[in-house]
Amino acid sequence: MKQKNKSKKKTVKMKILPPTARKKHRYVKFQVLSDEPIVYSDLDAAIWNTALDFYGEFGVAAMDLWLVKNLYNRKQQIGILRCVHTAAPAVIACLGLIRRLGDTRIAIKILKVSGTIKGLGKR
Repeated sequence: MKQKNKSKKKTVKMKILPPTARKKHRYVKFQVLSDEPIVYSDLDAAIWNTALDFYGEFGVAAMDLWLVKNLYNRKQQIGILRCVHTAAPAVIACLGLIRRLGDTRIAIKILKVSGTIKGLGKR
């Protein structure tokens, strides 16, 4: 007797976290005011260095800080930072501490804080 081996492969789907178990993020839209155009990599380094100096590694890790690279507008110098909802005031304070990028004096203006990128809108 021949036995047919019908093996059925089961695909295992990962469980999706319910909304109550996910991290709640806030998106901070800001504009860099300066006389000269600012390079993204310099801005990224300045934000990270300032956050690390002011809050330390543990504080920055708790913030879950991230600069959204593909949404940085070089012409208008507008960028978006993502952080945990409890750390939004701390991130805004951290941006206020940045005064210079190399030899260029800068100021950072907070345009809007939202729970979604779509909520930041075109303003």
